[in-house]
Amino acid sequence: MTSQPPAVPADPSRLLGRDYWLVLSTPEAGTDQAAIAAHVEEHIAWLLELERADVLFASGPLLSGPGVGPGSGATVLRAPDEEAARLIAAGDPFVRAGLRTFGVHRWRLNEGSVSVRVSLGTGTYEWR
Repeated sequence: MTSQPPAVPADPSRLLGRDYWLVLSTPEAGTDQAAIAAHVEEHIAWLLELERADVLFASGPLLSGPGVGPGSGATVLRAPDEEAARLIAAGDPFVRAGLRTFGVHRWRLNEGSVSVRVSLGTGTYEWR
């Protein structure tokens, strides 16, 4: 069995190398779906405000894996430093309500791709 060389030569100097802050959120013991549902609208409004302020890069719930439960999530923030990222994460309505805690990690985005097709005529989009 022979391996094929990569279509594009690996060149570490071409990696994106952009730093963000990864916030991993963990539910507090006893947090259930009803408690999350009671705060989800406020949580989404908070995230959309971060998006409008160009602070939020990406966010969403974790659906499987060790320790995952209602309120588990991952969020990627644009922030100048860890302290700023922690202050932002502490403003999450789920955190303020005592439903989850979080850890902040400096994360370097190097590889990947995003494709979005927008239809101007129908106002729809396709994300790949």
